[in-house]
Parts: sequence; structure tokens; C-alpha cells
Amino acid sequence: MNKIKFLTISVIALVVLNLVTVAFFWMKRPPRPMQKGPKKIIVERLHFDAQQVTAYDKLIAEHQQAIAAKSQEMGEAKKVLFALLKGDDFSKKDSLISVIGQVQQQIEATHFQHFMSIKELCKDEQLQAFKDLSSDLAKYFAPPPKGK
Repeated sequence: MNKIKFLTISVIALVVLNLVTVAFFWMKRPPRPMQKGPKKIIVERLHFDAQQVTAYDKLIAEHQQAIAAKSQEMGEAKKVLFALLKGDDFSKKDSLISVIGQVQQQIEATHFQHFMSIKELCKDEQLQAFKDLSSDLAKYFAPPPKGK
């Protein structure tokens, strides 16, 4: 076997080996729960009927509107806070940080109320599915792990 033939076979073998390795890691990667989207996950896990989906769509719109307003409020407070860095007077820093914390609490309360409203949509036979879903909510809405 001459050198050219040997190098050609070696290169082909390495390419195939790389493709197999990439495929192996790609297939072993666990799916992220949010790939379906929160609405689809909730509708599927709770087995909502068409009427419940319509009511849920309305809840989503109200929730998004409330969260957008709170996010804007937080953004404004952060803008004022970081504008303090331009000067030398930081006397308002603590009160602004407190406002940001209060708005974050309101956001979390809004999220919680949203899920209470979803629970109210459930029929008696769906309540166990809701309890199971509520155990997984933190996982669904956690930030993705770093480095992934």
C-alpha cells in the first residue's frame, strides 16, 4: 500500500470517527423541558380541553401584560440606580435597590397568582396532574445551566 492510499484511508477513517462521536454526544444530550414552550407543556400535562385552552390563552395575555409592566418598572428603577454612578452622590442607592427588590417580589407574586389561576381552570380529575406539574415548575423556569 502506498503512502497516498494509506493517508486517504486514514483521513476517511478519522472523518467517520468524528461524525460518530458527534452523533453520540448529540443523541445523549438530554432534552431541555422548555423546548416545547411553557404553554404547550402545561396544556399537554394538564390535558386541557378546547374551552380550557381558550381560558388559558386569556390568562397568558393578562400575565404577559402584568409582567411587561413590572419589567418596565424595574428597568426604569435600574436605569436611575445606574445613573447614580455618573455622579458622586449615592444617597438614593439603598432606596432604589429596595424598590427593585419590591418590584421583583411583585413579579414573583404575579407568577404565583398566574399558576393559581391555572389551577382554578383545572377540573377535579386534572388536579393530580397539576400537583405533578407544580413539582416540576422550578425546573421548567430555571435559567439554563452555564456552558450549555
